Amino acid sequence: METGMGRRVFVGSVIAGLPLLASTSRLAAQAGAGSLHQHGDAVVASDQVLEHIVRQLAGIHNTMRRQPRGEYMRAFATQLRTLAVYGRQTGVDADVKAGINVLVERDGRDRVLYTEIDQARVLADLKAYGAQVDERLLAAPISLDYAERSAVLGSLLQSGPSLRLERIAAALERGAPAVDARLATTVRVKQIYYDEAYWEGYCAELWKQYSETQFLAGVICASAALPLVGAAFVPLCIAHQLAATFLAIAYAGNCLNAR
Repeated sequence: METGMGRRVFVGSVIAGLPLLASTSRLAAQAGAGSLHQHGDAVVASDQVLEHIVRQLAGIHNTMRRQPRGEYMRAFATQLRTLAVYGRQTGVDADVKAGINVLVERDGRDRVLYTEIDQARVLADLKAYGAQVDERLLAAPISLDYAERSAVLGSLLQSGPSLRLERIAAALERGAPAVDARLATTVRVKQIYYDEAYWEGYCAELWKQYSETQFLAGVICASAALPLVGAAFVPLCIAHQLAATFLAIAYAGNCLNAR
């Protein structure tokens, strides 16, 4: 991974807004419960629970972007855990794995590992869910090499997206107390967590989680472009984009001055 220059380039642009990934979304009309909304050239049956969770994620993301704080990290983590539980119970995990396998069969694994994105579509989808992003940063590169991309994709196909969401939530929850302590006015409280070794390890974890989640967001969003995929793909695509962005906010807001 490009942990040197990659981080410096990233930090230089992240304050104004954060990079997200996506692809085109041409979902065919699906039968099922939920409201109908327009997406691209198709009318899609939406899952109202997923829609609600993603809008909550977007709202917390917007607040975190204004002022990175531990409380927002915990709130975002809670929504990710809810999404993970819901995904398992409703079979979304299995659907996503099946959809990505179809994408791999159609386009080939190597092409999927370097999925091209539709920046106009992802920006429209993010705005539709209320997310405030800087569109200039939608084209930011992913700092993962071929082997890393392949390993991350293989893990997703084996475990499903819920496990990944839970790992992101755990990382955010682990860092929240340290973020609160760093912002505290009491010197004794700050000293508990304001340790160079701690921040070096934690910031490296945030960067790794960001890079991998950004990549997976692109793959999931590319799968949403397949015909006849489930209605959950679009909100799950946006959820992963927001998770990647949120991790980037946490990195930029708390790691630049951590040492």
